[in-house]
Amino acid sequence: MKKWLAGFSAVALSVGVLAGCGSDSTSGASSDTGSKEVVELKLGHVWPNSEIHAQAAEKFAEEVEELSNGQLKIDIFEDGTLGVDKDLLEGLKVGTADIWVGGAGVLSGSSDTAKIFTVPFLFDDQKHFDKVFNGEIGQEVSEKILEESGYKVLSYWERGARWLTVNKEVKTPEDLAGLKIRVPESPVFVKSFEQLGAAPTPMSFGEVFTSMQQGVIDGQENPLSLIYNSKFNEVVDFLVKTEHVREPITLVISDTTFNKLSLEHQEILEKAANGNAKTYAAEEIISGDSEYLKKLQEAGMTLVEPDLAAFQAKLDGFVDKEFPEIKETFEKIRVAK
Repeated sequence: MKKWLAGFSAVALSVGVLAGCGSDSTSGASSDTGSKEVVELKLGHVWPNSEIHAQAAEKFAEEVEELSNGQLKIDIFEDGTLGVDKDLLEGLKVGTADIWVGGAGVLSGSSDTAKIFTVPFLFDDQKHFDKVFNGEIGQEVSEKILEESGYKVLSYWERGARWLTVNKEVKTPEDLAGLKIRVPESPVFVKSFEQLGAAPTPMSFGEVFTSMQQGVIDGQENPLSLIYNSKFNEVVDFLVKTEHVREPITLVISDTTFNKLSLEHQEILEKAANGNAKTYAAEEIISGDSEYLKKLQEAGMTLVEPDLAAFQAKLDGFVDKEFPEIKETFEKIRVAK
């Protein structure tokens, strides 16, 4: 259920309801009437509602409400109305939000293991990605993140590979020299673009369009769906097929909030997180990428096919040098083809 922000007075996960959810046998039931109190959870993200994963979040909320017969509801606050990704993630622990959905790399600020999400050229293709995050390695990564940060990953959703959009043609790492490229606030993104010779510039997503328009930055990188829906074609001319990172979208809740819910509601959240929404995101990404590419070219962007071998060579030994703490996970993923 979508709800527009009206300050921070929106219905939260109340102490009284949480107390009722503490018993698996009652799930918030009233001893007098036998009725169940409705539990409402606030979900925040930074995307416009036209974006694929914003729509997937709607489907998640719908399935949660359906599976719980209206007893568990998800109130969605889109387009950064509860803050940027970092604020939303931190808000899970202080109560300004209950669930966050966004790029998994944001978790790297709280978990060393989460640094693996944005290692460049980690996957050979989408099939390799799916095998990892829908299998035992993905589960192992989730468990380590929970242990290190207190954040519980409910699901990994497909996002699609990240492409570079810039104001000049880029075919080799040398062409990136000195270019100010917006990257998410992730140490792996920053270090990898530094090694490629660029000047990585972390900033919140909401500032990217204006910053490119005004020349504050020279470009950014994101999946095609977000490039198209954010209208980046209006402010930069070149679309570079780097496909350098395949980062999942994560649906996250704090372990504390999750454990205060009834067992029934926990199971519903996990089922819905891996249900219609996940299927929708995957299908839309797979079917939509070719269409988005066509539309971006029709809108005037120039497609550039870079020398990927040169980019990969420039990043040789990157994990060993910069992030040895994830070397074991990195090696497991590389052989899981």
